[in-house]
Amino acid sequence: MRSNKGFTLIELLIVVAIIGIMLTVSLPMSVGMYENYKASIKAQEVMVFLSGVRRESFLYSEKKVLFSQGDVITVDEQEKVFPDTRIRIETPIIFYRNGTTSGGTVRLYIGGQSYLLAVSSPLGNLLLTRIGSV
Repeated sequence: MRSNKGFTLIELLIVVAIIGIMLTVSLPMSVGMYENYKASIKAQEVMVFLSGVRRESFLYSEKKVLFSQGDVITVDEQEKVFPDTRIRIETPIIFYRNGTTSGGTVRLYIGGQSYLLAVSSPLGNLLLTRIGSV
């Protein structure tokens, strides 16, 4: 008598097909989530930069003026480039020597995502919000 141990070819093909179906469903979602994650990290980098500008303005008693020109942020006539990020500031944001600010909004376009970074007046609190896809 011969004992059949192991899997048949049909059983192996069924398992491979099930794994393939699971990957075709989950892989696009995972890639999309990863792209959103990378975009949010880049938006947070801009937020950290603005927080640093606010801190330097107060610590060194310097007035700092932020505006955008050609999709990059400009602080006192010096450009700061964030790769793969388009930045739009409609009205200049001013950080005053005493630690207050004029407030304003910064729109960020990163990949297919759009973010709004709000700088509140007078204390300069920052709030980053994802506003959708471009």
